[in-house]
Amino acid sequence: MHKVTIRAAMLSDANEVFRLLCKFATSYKPSHATFDSNYAKLLENEGSDLLVADEDGAVAGYALASDSLTLFANGVVTELIELYVEEERRGSGIGQALVRQACSRARDRGAVEITVPTRRARSFYLTLGFEFTAEFFKLNLEH
Repeated sequence: MHKVTIRAAMLSDANEVFRLLCKFATSYKPSHATFDSNYAKLLENEGSDLLVADEDGAVAGYALASDSLTLFANGVVTELIELYVEEERRGSGIGQALVRQACSRARDRGAVEITVPTRRARSFYLTLGFEFTAEFFKLNLEH
């Protein structure tokens, strides 16, 4: 039986998180140099929450959430931006545990709601009690 612990990411998790990020990213190609710079900043940023699923000392998944102070919601809205679990570990409850911990930590930071931009995992989030409320648009500013 494998023991899984959901915990805050540490600098020592960087290589494992990058490895998972490379599997997660579909719209962008992760740059290791940029990741190294941003990873450390995310760990220090009070408005970011980076969690890992530690399975017997190995990172089996991660979640990244970001807080935004809003006017419309009368407070902080947390967006669960990234969630990835190793393909062979899916269905074991790791993703649900990461989401639940991200929600709990957002609540502890005073967030009034948590949102998730996704197309690929709609049924997963509906199962966890999320509701479909909006469509998501993006404009790439890099080009």
